[in-house]
Amino acid sequence: MKLRKLISTSIAVLFLVLGVTGVLMYVQPYNKSIASIHTVFGFLFSIGVISHIINNIKPLKMYSINSKNNFLNTHSVGLLFVTGVLLMGLFFNITGFNKIYDFGNEYRNSLQGKETLEDGKQSITVKKELNDISVEIDVKKGDAFRYAMMVVWVEDIDGNYIESLFVPKSIATSKYVNGQKNENGIWKSAIVRRPESLPYWAHKRGIRASDGLYIPLGKSYDIDAVSGATPTDDFIINSKAKIGKLNKFRVLMEVNQSFNWNKYYSKDRFPNDSIYSGSGRVGQPAIVYAIDVDLDKIKTSKNYFFEPIGHSHHSGKNGKLFKEMSKITTALDIIDRGIVKVIK
Repeated sequence: MKLRKLISTSIAVLFLVLGVTGVLMYVQPYNKSIASIHTVFGFLFSIGVISHIINNIKPLKMYSINSKNNFLNTHSVGLLFVTGVLLMGLFFNITGFNKIYDFGNEYRNSLQGKETLEDGKQSITVKKELNDISVEIDVKKGDAFRYAMMVVWVEDIDGNYIESLFVPKSIATSKYVNGQKNENGIWKSAIVRRPESLPYWAHKRGIRASDGLYIPLGKSYDIDAVSGATPTDDFIINSKAKIGKLNKFRVLMEVNQSFNWNKYYSKDRFPNDSIYSGSGRVGQPAIVYAIDVDLDKIKTSKNYFFEPIGHSHHSGKNGKLFKEMSKITTALDIIDRGIVKVIK
């Protein structure tokens, strides 16, 4: 009896925590601490429910079985039917079943400056003022995508940096929502310097922060207008490029993901590299993609596919582009494909 009371009380407490964290996850942007609590308590709740079922198997059978024919009673059949319909509708994304989720997703995205399109993609508009041409970047995430960081910028054909088209706010400011843990082990926002994150772009931009690193720190006036929320799903970025009188230019994207280790880029690969071995956030280096644009060959608009042209330094010590890709594996699967649409 005491065990049953303990299990029942535990289930009630666990359910309360799940309910609160579930609501928080529904109405606010992703928070690792809340997601972790929800996951751990969900696992414990499952154990509690299984224990409850085992301890109450006889009354549960009595509630669900028709004593006259030993088959499921009408209430049980109805419950299973409704559950099955909901599961099928949600799993196969049947029209109407995901309305509740879509509403919450749209609300969360709106808090971060994103818009959810009809096909589920995230639309991020970062530069609204009139400039020379419009550039739309349409990216489909790959199998290895896990909250990756990416920047998009334009250069002239000779490789000279012109301007950035999109920079995640965390990169633009070096302030991360889950930057460090406090004394109670809870994640909080903090400044984290990550020179290894997107070093090819950072060195191309060519502006040193107060600590000597090329990754931005604090307010950066040249990229404030193009900083936006970090995409967490398939996304479209709408931006503008001011290229002056150039008819030919290049659009580039650099993509990086923490903890994306492989056999060569392992945790202990470069023990004497203080950045690589010290931060615990590194892995395979950032991948650089590019396309060349010739406005003379565009009537009104044209689509281009991003192609990988190399990778950055594994700890961001320089701005070199390394074209040898034989040691790169899943980093090439962070994005499935990227399409650049240039509109004159």
